Amino acid sequence: MRAMAHARKTKIFYITAFLFAFMVALVATMNAESIWQPACMAGMSMATMALIGDIEGVSDRITAGSQISAKVWLVHVDSQLNTDVPFPVPNANRQLGTIPLKTGEIMHYFIAIDDSITDTSKGDKGDVTTNVTNTISFIMGGNRDQLLQFYEEHAGGRFIIIYQLSSDKKYYVMGNDVKPMILKNYERKNDKDSRSITFTFENKSFDQPYYYVGDIVRGAPAVIATDATTLTIQSGKSVYNTPSNNTAAKILDDVAGIADADKGRMIDIIGTGGAYPLSIESSEVFLLIDKETWTANAGSRISFKVLDPITLVEVEGSRVQTA
Repeated sequence: MRAMAHARKTKIFYITAFLFAFMVALVATMNAESIWQPACMAGMSMATMALIGDIEGVSDRITAGSQISAKVWLVHVDSQLNTDVPFPVPNANRQLGTIPLKTGEIMHYFIAIDDSITDTSKGDKGDVTTNVTNTISFIMGGNRDQLLQFYEEHAGGRFIIIYQLSSDKKYYVMGNDVKPMILKNYERKNDKDSRSITFTFENKSFDQPYYYVGDIVRGAPAVIATDATTLTIQSGKSVYNTPSNNTAAKILDDVAGIADADKGRMIDIIGTGGAYPLSIESSEVFLLIDKETWTANAGSRISFKVLDPITLVEVEGSRVQTA
């Protein structure tokens, strides 16, 4: 009897141990996803952060405020932007090429009161996503007719805004064709303190200011001569239309008129099509990305940066190639 009782106890022990081991294995299997998910997410986060790299501290020269030039350029999306041409896409260096305008349009500027321009962005994490608000405001002096008319006609208007930093002379751009800056409100003062109007623009976008490396369009583009194979740079001209009346296929393979002082300058070429549209092939003069030929079909455009008096380098992200 004792032997039989001992056998029963031993059997119960093994059954209990087996059930315990089975439950442990089951829990481990069910939680495998939750165990691996943090590790995978950590790996992804580290990979993303590796692209950003270390961020060091900076001197007071960098953190000092009031560094925006008093001049800002406004492009009205609805009346000035050429929507028949694809809007430029920022490249990996956060650079944006020339904003395409309708024929005859130029970029108009406002000269604000010194140190009155404010560019801010605020992001708040909500229950579902992060809410981002970008704001730029500036104060214009006086109660001038132009300023009053501007707000009367453009309240709630959609704009792309360009401004320059006085510290590094770089241009920045806020807003784009699908997420422009909205003329949100204004405050007019005409009292003992001042005569001025504060304009405030706002949008809801994750996109922060990009470097604007395109042209500040202040006049009609220059035109490359018919059947020309040399791009002749003209003083004060940064935008060049290709000829639409070439008598034969031509390749632009040389450049002239560039001085040493033009190093770093941006040159934009806009295609106008025609029976024999001009083309640019990669060469010692025109350094094209991936050596891919550009053809000046109507609506096409490409931007170059002057490397030296005889070399132009394609700006990444500036190319538009239509069929």
